[in-house]
Amino acid sequence: MLKSLREQLLEFSPQRSQPTFHLNIVVAGLIQALEEDDPAAWRFRMAGLPAFLQQAGSLLDQVPQAFLDPGRKMLADLDLWITRLEQNGHPAGAGLAALGEFAKTLEIKSAGDSFVYPPALYERLVTEHLGCGGDLTVVEQELHSEYAEMSGLLTEEAGRLIPGYDWQQLAVRVPFIEAPNSSLQELYRPELLRLEAHVREAGLVPELAGALQPELADVPAGMAAIRASDAYSSRVGHPARGGAFHIYQRARTGSGKLGRSLEYRMTAAHETWPGHHLLDVCRWNLPRTIRRPLESPLCYEGWACFAESLLVETGYFDGPWDRFLLARRRIERAARGLIDIGMQTGRLSFAAAAELLVEAGYAPREAANVVPKYALRPGYQVCYTLGLRRMLRLREQCRRLDAGEFSRRVLQQGEIGFPALEHVLHTQGD
Repeated sequence: MLKSLREQLLEFSPQRSQPTFHLNIVVAGLIQALEEDDPAAWRFRMAGLPAFLQQAGSLLDQVPQAFLDPGRKMLADLDLWITRLEQNGHPAGAGLAALGEFAKTLEIKSAGDSFVYPPALYERLVTEHLGCGGDLTVVEQELHSEYAEMSGLLTEEAGRLIPGYDWQQLAVRVPFIEAPNSSLQELYRPELLRLEAHVREAGLVPELAGALQPELADVPAGMAAIRASDAYSSRVGHPARGGAFHIYQRARTGSGKLGRSLEYRMTAAHETWPGHHLLDVCRWNLPRTIRRPLESPLCYEGWACFAESLLVETGYFDGPWDRFLLARRRIERAARGLIDIGMQTGRLSFAAAAELLVEAGYAPREAANVVPKYALRPGYQVCYTLGLRRMLRLREQCRRLDAGEFSRRVLQQGEIGFPALEHVLHTQGD
């Protein structure tokens, strides 16, 4: 952990180039203050905001245009969010003026268009810091293999669902589920209850998980500039304090109805049961103190992606569209990993990256909007596919265990990394 923290702050140094790095901390701190019972928590955070932003401005050294634009958008969203909170009884004090001063600081920090890391540093970020192993060529080959495999599977599934259509054409025919009372929370809430009931009945949940439910909330207004989709946010602390499933408020459909495609069920599984929420609750309830704060992006995203497959194995995802949607999610993640590498190696522009996302099933406008956000977290998009494939291989090696026993054993270890996890699973007796 200390080695990763040192690398993050001294070598990769997002605090020197990304305004959103600092603003993300601001939003997280303010949300935490709002969750406290003591009103003084909000006033304390706001009182410290001017000094924090002044220090953030002094740390920013070179801000590429690719990072400046989302920084400005996030500042505008933050200003609006805090203004509305002030109108509802949460005084801003000097906070709004501090945001204005930070905006002025950004105007003199621009450093051209380049946002890529030096090649050797980026490769170390992916292979060592994020734990993908091998070298960048091997990682890229695995992403291409996943893309090709899922493309073939999608073609098969499309032929089974509606003969005569290729899978890209079929993607726009996925059933749309209207949100009750135009509330996405009302759409997701019963699905989360169904998921929890299933994973408990299937024996996927270890005892240490307890009974904590994920809360439902919208993606905070101040985070919209850097978020690309729904997301889960865990609360730190032992015993586990749970977390929130934040719903990204996308635009209404052409028919004027708010809702989601049928894929929302997979998203809910990935973020809550048996995905991120279950893993985080188990991690913070671990009896071994040193394991609780351990985080591995490869394990974290690998488990959540694998959770979707685990629900196929246990019979939850068995509808006519489910295999198609799960394969499409996998090909999109492989494309995102290839985009991550392509942008950081200079082979893909934002426009070319968006085209690759469109080929993988994204709508053109959504693809153009989301690609710049990937640049803010270099390397991370690789973790979904690499982590999933690593977890699937581990599941194959442990076929002596049923799905429930495998799930419980993995979750009882926390995010200790795949080499340690493989050792534990292979040395534990039946």
